[in-house]
Amino acid sequence: MKVTYLRATAALALGLVLAACGGKAMFDVSGVIQGLSNSGLVLTNGKDTLPVPAGATSFTFPTRVSYGTDYNMVIQNQPAHMTCNLFNGSGSAGHTTTILATIQCSQNSHSLGGTITGLVGDGTTGDGLVLANGSTGGVFTVPTKPTDGSGRVNFTFSSPVLDGAPYGVTVNTQPNGLFCTVVNGTDVMHEIDVGNVLVTCVPK
Repeated sequence: MKVTYLRATAALALGLVLAACGGKAMFDVSGVIQGLSNSGLVLTNGKDTLPVPAGATSFTFPTRVSYGTDYNMVIQNQPAHMTCNLFNGSGSAGHTTTILATIQCSQNSHSLGGTITGLVGDGTTGDGLVLANGSTGGVFTVPTKPTDGSGRVNFTFSSPVLDGAPYGVTVNTQPNGLFCTVVNGTDVMHEIDVGNVLVTCVPK
């Protein structure tokens, strides 16, 4: 509380001194960026538009603002495959000694799943089916056949897939008495959840 008060007092004093001299303090509209690994981020502040390149860790708008002028930074476009959030992006110049916003970005992710069919037979048929998404994307285990007799099970991997990353679903362990194959199991994750992976099992 004391530090904030001192900053506000210092900014106010600077503005008064410059006003007495016939001028106004000018401020950069700027900020820091965390986690921006993709291109496409565009910021605005009033009429100013600022494209931000991938990998940038800071930004400054081309137009400075004078003491007492309101500013309002906005994320106009999100970067590809990412979501960024902006903090402390609006206010009135001079309330603090600097205008410094924070932008935090993270890669989007989506769920991966589908349907298993053909898990029918005696009490042990269908036991032990294990699906895998690559070597690090998690597994899904079907311990027993469906109890409703349909032979159908919906599945979703517990580990989501990053937007823009490839995925590959395979049968890691075949179930007892059945042979299962995968359709639509390989692609690149895009903007929505994937639920069209089809695993079909038939008797050996």
